[in-house]
Amino acid sequence: MPSERVQRQIDRLLDEADEAALRLEWAVVRDRANAALAYDPDNVDAHTYLETAERGLSHGASPGMPQVAPPVSMEQMASVRPTESEPSSFAAGRYTVKHFLGEGGKKRVYLAHDSTLDRDVAFALIKVEGLDDTARERIAREAQAMGRLGSHPHIVTVFDLGDEAGQPYMVTELMGGGDVEGAIEHAPEHKLPLSQALAIVEQVCQGLEFAHGKGIVHRDLKPGNVWLTVDGVAKIGDFGLAVAIDRTRLTQAGMMVGTVSYMPPEQATGGDVTARSDLYSLGAMLYELVTGRPPFVGDEAVAIIGQHLNTPPVAPTWHRPDCPPGLEALILRLLEKDANKRPASATEVHTALASLASHPSIPTSPLEEVGRESADNPLYRRVFVGREREVRQLQAAFDAALSGKGALAMVVGEPGIGKTAVCEQLATYVTLRGGRTLTGHCYEEGSLALPYLAFVEALRGYAQIRPTEELRKELGTAASDVARIVSEVRERLAVEPRPPGDPEEDRWRLLEAVSGFLRNASTVQPLLLVLEDLHWADQGTLDLLVHLARNLQGARLLVIGTYRDVEVDRSHPLSATLAELRRGAEFGRVLLRGLGTPEVQRMLVAITGAEVPGSLAESIHRQTEGPPEPPLLA
Repeated sequence: MPSERVQRQIDRLLDEADEAALRLEWAVVRDRANAALAYDPDNVDAHTYLETAERGLSHGASPGMPQVAPPVSMEQMASVRPTESEPSSFAAGRYTVKHFLGEGGKKRVYLAHDSTLDRDVAFALIKVEGLDDTARERIAREAQAMGRLGSHPHIVTVFDLGDEAGQPYMVTELMGGGDVEGAIEHAPEHKLPLSQALAIVEQVCQGLEFAHGKGIVHRDLKPGNVWLTVDGVAKIGDFGLAVAIDRTRLTQAGMMVGTVSYMPPEQATGGDVTARSDLYSLGAMLYELVTGRPPFVGDEAVAIIGQHLNTPPVAPTWHRPDCPPGLEALILRLLEKDANKRPASATEVHTALASLASHPSIPTSPLEEVGRESADNPLYRRVFVGREREVRQLQAAFDAALSGKGALAMVVGEPGIGKTAVCEQLATYVTLRGGRTLTGHCYEEGSLALPYLAFVEALRGYAQIRPTEELRKELGTAASDVARIVSEVRERLAVEPRPPGDPEEDRWRLLEAVSGFLRNASTVQPLLLVLEDLHWADQGTLDLLVHLARNLQGARLLVIGTYRDVEVDRSHPLSATLAELRRGAEFGRVLLRGLGTPEVQRMLVAITGAEVPGSLAESIHRQTEGPPEPPLLA
């Protein structure tokens, strides 16, 4: 049996295969299934996905090319005939199969013709393999709940329910425009035009209003469950099915249903799922429509769920500056961790969206203050030109740290090149992500000579703001060691420093104590530790940096060091430290050089508010030009 770590990898691959199957991306399904079989050759789910992918590819998909179902007309679909391997009809011949449309984790879907009512329909066979009688009854109950919804312009209509040789089926209207997930995939930078995003979500709100009014909560609202007609009208599908038949690895224990990128915190923890839970998922979907990415991303489902529970989302304007303040405020309110702080109903959201559609630049009144907070953030006022790529690399490193992948990176350049500005920009991002920044400085020899000075400065700032009992808990048995160098720990906790002993043992205990303290603190709140001007660092600071770097695994901590490369030759103490640090797996380097002419011109325009001659920008560029940039943070 695979270990827990290997099983997580298999689960992730099969989840990706499941999502790809829903988009008819058979080449992706095949690749993920083969990868899962490399870990576990006897995995039944992987074999099922592989067989399904081979069938899908044999029906016309190009091997190796993602196949996202494009909008097709009813005439086009009706012209395709089923292969001999597929059933020719269902329900005693009432539904004649024309074409196999696709297979996901929950069902197999066919284009069929209803001979009784003379219309084309989508015929879905619900998968029940491996489910007990209780689960089958729940499927029937949930399917009936969908049937009770009746007809609504923004909900996929259920025409018929039944049983085919012991397998439940559902007959629904055809949706020729594909799903919203496909629309995101094909949009430039995966961002929909704001008008289209607002229209889709407003229509989804209308569908939620209707369903919630009948006491039905979706529980798995996401772009893949919102469908479009050929005219672009949005309709919600798969109401209620997730809780009954979701068979992903996340739901086998019966604790969670839904898709992690859009899952409300209360659903992730097995709490009460209400109409406001759907509104959280709606907010996550709207965030992705606007920014091109879900509010939380990570390598593993557990990491994403942890962010839903503990981490505030980055303001949408960070990813899309033209997002109106009112829309940003609405999205952030929908993504509140506390369900009681979200809008009270889909009707309230619908009203806010209608107002935004009419006056996109005007914040909606209940959310006005939230919008102002984003607009007034210095991040959005500051002139910051030419370092966007470097900042994005460092942001990605912090995002990884949120998931427990602690790392170290160096920001390097000559004096005045912008190292501090890059770190300040990153610190703003860290704050938006719910983290905290600790900063320590190294000083030129002769000005200050305290050992471990940069760490002392950073830890003092932290010790001053933490509640006493929380600080005591985070320090644990290391309090007396950390108290040797941080006076605030001595004073606030009334702890005596450990008496001096063997110098090497004392040094080792201190390195362990500070590293353990920072790791413990990062479990409470993700941390960015910035150590400025390492070219002036004392040996104690360098030793502590190396020790901390060796103990970053599993910590929600990103360490950034800055230094002037022009001052560090082979004989410099920092040179040996950097060589030691490079032996670590999570080490990166960002080298800053002079801005190019276009960046200089953009900066001058932003500062002066007027057009700047290219000759002036070129002149300034020549004064700041450096050698070509190397690859950025790995």
